[in-house]
Amino acid sequence: MAVQHPVIKYRLTPQGRTPDYLCKHAGSFAGMYGVNTNKEGYIPKWLSPQETQYLGLGCGPIDPDGAPAGVEVVETKADLQTYITGISTTWTVDSEGVTGIRTETTTGTLEAWNPPSGIDGEEYSGPGLTTTTSDSVTYDAPSGTVIEHTGSYVTRIVVETATSSGVTTSTEEFAINHPYTNITVTGTSDAVGVVTTTDPDDQETTVTTTTTTTTATHQDITEGYSDSVTTVDVDGVVTKTRTRTYRETTKVRNPFDPVAATNDLWTKYETINGL
Repeated sequence: MAVQHPVIKYRLTPQGRTPDYLCKHAGSFAGMYGVNTNKEGYIPKWLSPQETQYLGLGCGPIDPDGAPAGVEVVETKADLQTYITGISTTWTVDSEGVTGIRTETTTGTLEAWNPPSGIDGEEYSGPGLTTTTSDSVTYDAPSGTVIEHTGSYVTRIVVETATSSGVTTSTEEFAINHPYTNITVTGTSDAVGVVTTTDPDDQETTVTTTTTTTTATHQDITEGYSDSVTTVDVDGVVTKTRTRTYRETTKVRNPFDPVAATNDLWTKYETINGL
């Protein structure tokens, strides 16, 4: 006897809507592991928006005379694992975890936090702020390969202007701005552009622009912070304390696990069908 809620491969309707025959029970699934099934270099078999095939649970057994267009039933768990394994060979899964925590506590009176303007040129001379920093507590990164990013940055522009009067040179240096806590420079390259113009007096001006680009790699390790602030009033003297907590986050990448994905979907299938 056919199950009430089979695992199916399906597509959106030609109007781009989710089909009505999908199971809507709590704990069901739909829209899983979508892949474009058209073959590159050929006239597409499926036109947009039906080029993507998904996995879901159907609502009601398949009609004995056949399934709707674009619908295929996945009969067994082995078939499901074979299908998911076949479409996911290049897939990866990214995750992240906190790998370091440290705190910085700054305290002082409100006047020290916001010094009043000096009177007659005198600056604030009361007690200043005091800051203490905790030792960093480190944690193991999640299992996997730390993600690396490669970036290209313009780090210098040199403009040389040559006229009959001589040569002038201007240089601009640019810092490499990035959100990571690390950088490894892997190389630099120069691009040179030359423009020559002639004024009405037949005087030539040649501008040579040399742009230096630096390439670098970064591991996906970032640090952010959050603040908590407290105030204490003792006999009219208000002391403010700010605790700044820094968290280092590391992102890693792992291969997609088709076995775990199969187990997850098949467990839902069995639960919905009371198997």
